[in-house]
Amino acid sequence: MIFSLIKVRKKTSTVIAGVMIGVACLWGIAMWQDVSARQLFNVLLGSLALILGIMLIALLVIVTLKGVGKLIRKSLPGDESDDDPS
Repeated sequence: MIFSLIKVRKKTSTVIAGVMIGVACLWGIAMWQDVSARQLFNVLLGSLALILGIMLIALLVIVTLKGVGKLIRKSLPGDESDDDPS
């Protein structure tokens, strides 16, 4: 593969190749459908904002659920042998 010449890891080269293929496909479709570069850029930014928003919401849900789980574990009477010196 061409990326072996620039000494990158296999996973990194796969990501780079995927992004390049995606860009080439979008460029081809934009040329075929006569879409301006500004419109294509707006769609790209909108998609990126949507993905980032979904990731942020997922992160907040995970943090919230972990916090609630910790509070529930602390409030339930559990095994007190951790505090017992014997």
